[in-house]
Amino acid sequence: MSLRKPIALLLVAGALAVTSVAIAANAPAASGGTAATATLPANADLIKIEGVTELDGADIVRGKRMFSQQGGNCISCHGWDGDGTGKNPRSEGAAALLRESGLDAAGFIEIISCGIPGTPMPYHDSQAYKDDRCYGMVAADFEAGQEPDKGKSIKANDIVNLTAYIMTSIQGKPAATYEDCAAWFEASAEKSCAGFKK
Repeated sequence: MSLRKPIALLLVAGALAVTSVAIAANAPAASGGTAATATLPANADLIKIEGVTELDGADIVRGKRMFSQQGGNCISCHGWDGDGTGKNPRSEGAAALLRESGLDAAGFIEIISCGIPGTPMPYHDSQAYKDDRCYGMVAADFEAGQEPDKGKSIKANDIVNLTAYIMTSIQGKPAATYEDCAAWFEASAEKSCAGFKK
């Protein structure tokens, strides 16, 4: 076995990392239970969030496209409204509840880029695990069959756009309503959102 780190250490470190991320991902939203407040310029979809420099100039409209099937396909596991009930069988209906997440921008960027080893959450940085940018680990640190899942590659600026969309449009929001569903599905709202009218 030519792993850089003993496997026992990897398993313990991996379990601790996943546990701490899982707790953080399902914790109440930061700042007293409310999501970050974005300032939208009158003529643009670019944002500036007070105290969150990682997202300065992010494009939330493009971030929504990254969240949808056109980009990272996050809705497949997390659901269109971030409630963790997407249709992807890999997620087993247990994806992170983005509405309840307490992650900050850096946390979202890291998890979207690096995934969460040992879980179905894939990584989206095309260079992840080729060097030690993700949790200080490289692909050779994992046993065969235990490597993190690779998702569709997303450029770094689009990971920022995606994070901005999640933090301004999903995180800290109450349960989705018919109006939320209609805004998401637009032309197909009548069919897609029928469950909200019961």
